[in-house]
Amino acid sequence: MHVKGLEFPGYDPRGAFGMALAYATSDRGACHQRAWTVSAEIRGRLTPRYSIKGRAKFVKNAQDERAMCFSLVLCDFMPLKIKDFTELLNSATGFNLAEDEYLRAGERIWNLTRLFNVREGITRNDDTLPPRIMEEPLPDGVAKGQMITKGMLNDMLDEYYALRGWNENGVPTQEKLRELDLAS
Repeated sequence: MHVKGLEFPGYDPRGAFGMALAYATSDRGACHQRAWTVSAEIRGRLTPRYSIKGRAKFVKNAQDERAMCFSLVLCDFMPLKIKDFTELLNSATGFNLAEDEYLRAGERIWNLTRLFNVREGITRNDDTLPPRIMEEPLPDGVAKGQMITKGMLNDMLDEYYALRGWNENGVPTQEKLRELDLAS
């Protein structure tokens, strides 16, 4: 059970549908550190519970925020918010970044990472999940009977790529790169 060669962590995406998209679109495979939807789904911040609704936007925003956080070499478990990260960065560097600029930097990082992966041969076909996740429902537990179908994943990918400004194959468009000052 892996995505892009990285095995699944402790979160089965059939019990937290946002994790399906997070794993599929992660730059390094089934990584829960690039975007973690589990808490938001279990605690009711992403509703309905077993739905793909709202997952693409949540995953994109989480990926952008995490990309910037990790660039600051900060721990996942620090109980800090974007406001705190921005204040720390500004204090250490003398910058005067606003929260939206901080997130834009994360979006730039995520797009550069995607461009690297595209150069290395990653395509939409790699933004997928193992067949077992899309063909076998969970056998027991609170999410018994749940699964992510290939159609559900494709719908989330379409929405996610559109939110990112990428084409249907998951390649950042020239328009998006210009918007992020990554191309002329």
